[in-house]
This record gives sequence, structure tokens and C-alpha cells, in this order.
Amino acid sequence: MRNVRIFYKKKGSMKFVSHLDMNRFMSRLIAKSKIPVWYTEGFNQHIYMNFALPLSLGFEGLYEVLDIRLIDEDYSLDDVLTALKNVAVKDIEFVSVSEPVMQMKNIGFARYELEFEDFGFADALNQFLKQEQILCQKTGKKGKVKEIDLIPKIKSFEICEKGINLTLVAGSEDNLNPSLVMDTFFSQCEISPVYYTVARTMIYNKDGEEFI
Repeated sequence: MRNVRIFYKKKGSMKFVSHLDMNRFMSRLIAKSKIPVWYTEGFNQHIYMNFALPLSLGFEGLYEVLDIRLIDEDYSLDDVLTALKNVAVKDIEFVSVSEPVMQMKNIGFARYELEFEDFGFADALNQFLKQEQILCQKTGKKGKVKEIDLIPKIKSFEICEKGINLTLVAGSEDNLNPSLVMDTFFSQCEISPVYYTVARTMIYNKDGEEFI
């Protein structure tokens, strides 16, 4: 058996599919492709899949990563990509397939592009993110609320014509959602929230290298 890494894009209407439903959807898609994948053992057998980083509902993903395991070591990477493309649906684009290089546990950051319907507060946002400290409340998975400082979790930011690019901590150890950054900005700067779109464009390891 061997692991292979699938790179794909999740866009358009597919951004409204939750991570849990995406698990089910991708499992059915892979089964339909007839790729010789390995199934987990036990009572509830299912296709082995390992997503690099869950994507928030409503976000597009332009660099999504999924690992699967092949039971036929002679089945080529090109054949995997071709099989996936043959069963692809609208707004899911399979880009490439390769041998895994980095481990999932080494993911450290993710880059997001936010585009606003009205970006008249660009200067205010720039000044807000240049502060030495930004304290806010964050609700954990178990509903526990804790105070965090956003600044150490923001690796970099870039103000653009229609929005902002944010590189934030990501991974199993820590993860900052760009929505929390914007919610905190609107609240603390007393600016009325505006509609914006989010696309995750890249995933990096802890050294800031593209995750491959």
C-alpha cells in the first residue's frame, strides 16, 4: 500500500457543503472513480481519507489537500488524477496528485483572500492590524470562551484594492479563522459589518513553505 496526495479546488456552490458532508461526498466520488483505495478494517469499514485542514462553511478553497491510500502500488498517479477528473462535479476541480512530502501535523499557516462588497474602511483595518495587541473572545470546540491575542496568530497581512490577504496560524495545534479577525475589527472599531467573501488560497508548513 502507498499514500497519495490529492490537490483540488472547492469553489462556487460547493463552498456551502460542510466539512462533514464533504467527507461523505468525497468518499462517494472516490468509490465511483474505481480507484483501488484501501478501506479501513473493523465493523464500520470506509475509505481511508485524511483531509489536511477543514474548510469553514462558506469559504472557497483553492489549495485543498486530501490523502488516500492505494492497495495497488502499480496504479499510477496519472491514473488517479484521470479517474478523479472523470467523476468530478461542478465546482470541484482536481488539480494534481503526488506522493506526500510533508506530514499533516506540520501544517502551520493558511493564506486567505477576503474581498469586500464595500472596502471604504481599508485604512482603519490597516491601522487596526498594526496594533501591538488585539484581545478578543474566542469560543472553543466545547463551548468554553477564552480571551486570546490575535496579533501573534497573524503571520502577515496585505491590504489590496478590494480587500485583504491574511496569513494566519492553522493546523491541529492552533487555528485562527479570518472571520474572527473581521468580527473583532468591526466590533472594536464600531464599523458596521459588510458582506465579504473568503477564499483559502494556500496552506503552509510551520516553516512557511508551501505544503506539499
